[in-house]
Amino acid sequence: MKIKKIKRYNLINYNLLKSRSYLGLQKLSFYYLNSSYILGFRKNFSLFNLKYTKNYIKKSLLIIYKFHYYNKKILFIGFPSFSTGNKTYDLLFYSTDHYHVAYDNWINNFLMNYKQIMLLTKKLLLKKNLNNKELKTVIGIKQIPDLIVVYNQTKQTKIVKEILSNKIPLISFMNSSSNLSNLEYKILGGFHNLKTKHFIYFLLKSILTLSKFKKI
Repeated sequence: MKIKKIKRYNLINYNLLKSRSYLGLQKLSFYYLNSSYILGFRKNFSLFNLKYTKNYIKKSLLIIYKFHYYNKKILFIGFPSFSTGNKTYDLLFYSTDHYHVAYDNWINNFLMNYKQIMLLTKKLLLKKNLNNKELKTVIGIKQIPDLIVVYNQTKQTKIVKEILSNKIPLISFMNSSSNLSNLEYKILGGFHNLKTKHFIYFLLKSILTLSKFKKI
């Protein structure tokens, strides 16, 4: 058991270092209350303390796995493509019975007006007049999610505020310009690098493809 834990510990550390996830945004973009999460600055870029990043990743993965294991619905927002036209994350979340919405397709106040939006989409479907890209994306969300995971927040957006106001558990991959004070579950690091995107995908696929309870 100890050997497995050491291997997982080294795997996360190694990949965070290899993908340069310790590099944050420029000093001018740095949110001053995040100083406890960084080691300092190098060439005007913030340097994250990877000990905190690693610990938050491990805690957040455990939360995601528990929700998944007990057949709770998870909505993933803004998880990136690896290349143009790549839908790797879409396929992963669809195959594991969860939802994924791109930032550009998010409808403001969607959670607050969920019932009204669902009624509207049903009417448009019956009339075969559903041309709105955002509505086409969210129509697959059949219920209010039990957990929401947001990727690479670089500022406090309306999406985060809406989620918090609806009291839905939130996990956010964030950068150094974000205000963390009102977030219970956050992962602070530089997640814009392509290698980091691949690594996060590997971690999520590892836990979401594990066996879980089947609905009876």
